Amino acid sequence: MERAEQERSLHTKNKILSAALSEFASTGFDGVSTRAIAKKAEVNHTLISHHFGSKEALWKATAKLCFEIYSEHNFEKRRNMQDAEAPTLIRVLLKDSIRFCANYPDIHHFLIQANQGDSERLDWFVENYLRTIYDEELDIIRRAQKLGLAPQGDSMHIRYLLLGAATSIYTFAPQFTRLSGSDPFSDEFIEQHVDYVLSLFSSGTKKL
Repeated sequence: MERAEQERSLHTKNKILSAALSEFASTGFDGVSTRAIAKKAEVNHTLISHHFGSKEALWKATAKLCFEIYSEHNFEKRRNMQDAEAPTLIRVLLKDSIRFCANYPDIHHFLIQANQGDSERLDWFVENYLRTIYDEELDIIRRAQKLGLAPQGDSMHIRYLLLGAATSIYTFAPQFTRLSGSDPFSDEFIEQHVDYVLSLFSSGTKKL
């Protein structure tokens, strides 16, 4: 009986987190209420207070979920490839970023929305989750710079240039699809997109 209750509780929490991710990604922290999240999750509003305590705590739990999903799909794989050559790592880094945006658009939009509003909330997100990801990516970029596979200069700046080129098409995916008639989420498109992005930053990357 206790196990069944625990499973129901976990199922409810997961429904709330899924709804919270969708709502926070759409309108940001300030643009959504816990009642709207409860309605999206199809649960009683009081269950959000019961499981998470507050909207702030729910937002942080959602940020943690984003990091866990990212780690499961990308971060651990990259860590296991640290002995690979820099050209391979750069391609994997870009492909991971592109596929992640394509497969998890709500997380991509959540990260964009996290830059709006409360600076303390963003500070918490950076220090608890984002810095770990960025440190790994900066190490890859610096290795690529030494080999002439990425532009010279500030590696953090280069990282955001790469990220913008790789992911902006998914920020504007509905618009792009209407204008081009192409599906930016198809495997063929993603492979071509990786090639395009790499070629923007170094002629040597065309050989990757």
